[in-house]
Amino acid sequence: MKFNFFKKIWGKKEDKEVKEVEEKPQEVKEKKIEIQTGESFKILPLITEKTLRLARENKYTFLVEPKINKIQIKKAIEKMFNVNVEKVRTMNYQKRERGLTRIKSVRPKFKKAVVELKSGQTIPIFE
Repeated sequence: MKFNFFKKIWGKKEDKEVKEVEEKPQEVKEKKIEIQTGESFKILPLITEKTLRLARENKYTFLVEPKINKIQIKKAIEKMFNVNVEKVRTMNYQKRERGLTRIKSVRPKFKKAVVELKSGQTIPIFE
């Protein structure tokens, strides 16, 4: 099962008919990065109140595909934003079923990466 970056992580699936009628708000474009191995990865910045607070401390949060590791994340961020990465921390979240007896929703499996940059460098998306 591939992780869909444009679907809400927690929530119900949208109807296709409603989706066509409503206007889409501006979304951060999904970026595919190819590293020397020839594989491409999807990396999406995660912007919440907590991640904006961490951005002041030079730590930036991204949603990444569960299959990639810390070294690949570091190379991809350095290539995307032309910055030097000091440390990468990752968190794996498993697929989880939520809800009452009849009404259930499923949160998909995903991975978060917190990237710490060298002092003096910033990523403009989080400002």
